[in-house]
Amino acid sequence: MSNNKFLKDTDLNEFKLKLNDLNDKLTRSGKKLVIAKSKFSKREVDKEFVIKYSEEYKQAKANYLEACKDSKFIDNFNNAKSQLKNAKKSDDNYQDLYNQYKYSKALFKGYKIAVKERGFGGELYALNNVALKLDDIKFKYREDHPYAVNGVSVEIEHGNYVAIIGHNGSGKSTLSKIIIGVLEPTKGNIEVYGNKVTKSNINIVRKFLGIVFQNPDNQFIGSTVRDDIAFGLENRRIEPSKMSDIIINAAKKVNMQDFLDHEPLMLSGGQKQRVAIASALALSPNILIFDEATSMLDPKGKNEVKQIMIELKNTREKTIFSITHDMDEILNADKVMVMNKGQLVKFGTPKEILSDKDFLRSINLDIPFVAQVEEALQNLGLKISGSENLDELVDKICQI
Repeated sequence: MSNNKFLKDTDLNEFKLKLNDLNDKLTRSGKKLVIAKSKFSKREVDKEFVIKYSEEYKQAKANYLEACKDSKFIDNFNNAKSQLKNAKKSDDNYQDLYNQYKYSKALFKGYKIAVKERGFGGELYALNNVALKLDDIKFKYREDHPYAVNGVSVEIEHGNYVAIIGHNGSGKSTLSKIIIGVLEPTKGNIEVYGNKVTKSNINIVRKFLGIVFQNPDNQFIGSTVRDDIAFGLENRRIEPSKMSDIIINAAKKVNMQDFLDHEPLMLSGGQKQRVAIASALALSPNILIFDEATSMLDPKGKNEVKQIMIELKNTREKTIFSITHDMDEILNADKVMVMNKGQLVKFGTPKEILSDKDFLRSINLDIPFVAQVEEALQNLGLKISGSENLDELVDKICQI
């Protein structure tokens, strides 16, 4: 192995991803074998059925153990050590060889840790600027049931704020569960920043995602706000020395820095949800998903959370998805996905979506309050339309 062929961090990451994939296949084949044995004990299947899954498990185990024995990292280390040993301190390249020796040693240590942790810690990288690509996504809860999501295809570029709306039973909640990886599509493909989502890499893909749920009480783990934000960082194995700054910065983004030592359950609804957002932001996700995040809040709490979402949108640093019943919220979005009977029936800007109010009403959706006022004024003969918020509407009225 020559100098220009030394391994790099990318090689270790690829090894982790491969090991994670093989470990996932081993785990799944093990579960199938357990189920097969259980069915055999109940005389639901014959012995050949069990043998089939036993062989699959043995092969998966052999593939995993073979990957664990990868020798390239020890060979890489030995090569660096040999080159350093044969060099003299007076040589011009001695320091470079010494640095390569330390680097190769660290990679070999990383390899041993990866084997011990079964590939945990592998990273996927953004391969393009498309945050989410859904290609003909279909999903049904049971084989004999109709599709709850039926043929949804869409591309969302990074930095967009997308609202997903639809009445109860429209498929928006099921689609959101597919996006966050809780449900696996029956058909179709999902890509996150160019990475195709599979059973084996879904846990790694989730590192791109941050999720804020409907009820913040269900997300609290720690006894203080500080502990709660730290919980996710601990799961990601962030160095304790780095946590304090991350926690403070995340709290500042939602204006909760003065509440770090407060008990989460004693906060107001809006404050609780801001803590939940801070916990998500601390993990630096590329995509932030708000799953009915304002539905259980009072008007003040709703406004607080909506304002944070607008501020995040304006930075264009994250892609935001908001699954919501609140039609007023779509005015803040860049794009709106309208779901009905499991299908994506409209996709466009808020202005484009609101241009067909009769269609929205036909699928049991209301229109935002601002649009309702505009419609009433239009019925009185005033030509006012396209207001993005109440302040803009008032300005237009004052100009008449």
